[in-house]
Amino acid sequence: MSMISWDRMRIVDLTMQVSPQIKVFPGSPQPSFIPWSNYQAHGYDSEVVFMSTHTGTHMDAPSHFIPGLPSIDMINADRLVHPALLVNVPKKKNQLVEVKDIQGKGIRENDNVVLSTGWEKHQRADNYMTENPGLSAGAARYLAAKKIGAVAIDGPSIDAGIDASFSAHRILLRKNILVVENLCNLLKIRKNRFTLVIAPLRLQGATGSPVRALAIL
Repeated sequence: MSMISWDRMRIVDLTMQVSPQIKVFPGSPQPSFIPWSNYQAHGYDSEVVFMSTHTGTHMDAPSHFIPGLPSIDMINADRLVHPALLVNVPKKKNQLVEVKDIQGKGIRENDNVVLSTGWEKHQRADNYMTENPGLSAGAARYLAAKKIGAVAIDGPSIDAGIDASFSAHRILLRKNILVVENLCNLLKIRKNRFTLVIAPLRLQGATGSPVRALAIL
């Protein structure tokens, strides 16, 4: 059995920091961190957090758009640490990732396909949540036909901001393909294949969960 060489491994954190000021999807609540206990009175500090399960870097379960399909707690753990393929597809506001952008990139069955559009550079912009690039319906169908495990993107949605029908979500989640959104630091990854760790909370019946997303190089 081969041994892991930890000294040759590099970890890139792909996770947004969650704070009360983080940008959220229109209509979602801003996170609140509510002090619950304090060291002087109770001997320990703790807090209560109020936020959408789709805040910051997060995973969508199939039940997010398709009632009756698996919720976030039903996702098998072996899907959370998985080979990933980084596909660089530079896009501007509201532009679509088309089939031609992802063909011939070496996508394999069960891959987690990570789309680097460059939109992460606009996280502080007013239009980050509303004019992001995303997958066309044709590209989503192409990925579904490839039988990938998950699709992840450096924007707030796999659907472009102009797509109010959430076409890509519906196509991919119906096929039990996981969705990860709001990745960051993809521009720090210099190789196209790596191991992607996406660790959601095991929230019973929930449609999604914030994740700690890591690239292991």
